[in-house]
This record gives sequence, structure tokens and C-alpha cells, in this order.
Amino acid sequence: MSSLLARSISRSIVKVFRQNEASVASLHTKPMRFPEVSYNEMTKPEGSWKAKMDQLNAEYNKYMYAGVATLCVSLAITYYSLDMFKYKELPHKNTPEGLAFLHPDPEVLEDIQR
Repeated sequence: MSSLLARSISRSIVKVFRQNEASVASLHTKPMRFPEVSYNEMTKPEGSWKAKMDQLNAEYNKYMYAGVATLCVSLAITYYSLDMFKYKELPHKNTPEGLAFLHPDPEVLEDIQR
């Protein structure tokens, strides 16, 4: 019993005096120093804002039109290559051969079933 108590006390003492890994790691790092920034360092607007926005919108519109044209070309190629009516049944007329197939002679049916 006394050895068990001595062992648990020695373990708790070791835990108290052992250095924490996080505290050791913090010794190797420097605190972060953020740069001091003032409003004087910000850019100053120059010229008409409307002219600048019109220029940017004109450029963006070029990209939009190019994208829409590319989409239309892609859809046209897809429609052409898909050939949706490829397997559409052609209109056909009822021929005597077809009607004979639909309504065979009873003698022929008896021969087949034998």
C-alpha cells in the first residue's frame, strides 16, 4: 500500500515539474508585430469615376459577349452532333406483306406450331 502511494505521489510531482511542450515551443517564437498603417498611405482617387466605370464595363462586356458566343457555338455543335431525329421512324404505308405479317393464314400458324 505504501509503495502504491509513493508511486502515485512521485508521478504527480513529476507531472507538476515537467515542462509543457507548448511553453517550450513558445520560447522559440517571436510575437507578431503588425505594421502601422494610416489613411495617408491609401491611394487617392483621380479623374472621373464614371469614365473609369464605363471603361471597366466596356471590358467586362467584351468578355460577356465572348462567353455568350462560345456558349451558342457549343450548343450548336451539341445539337448537330446529337442528331435528335436520327432514330425517328419514317412514315410507312401498310403494304400487303405487312398486313399478311399482322394477320397470318391459319394454315401457316399450324405449320409453325407443329
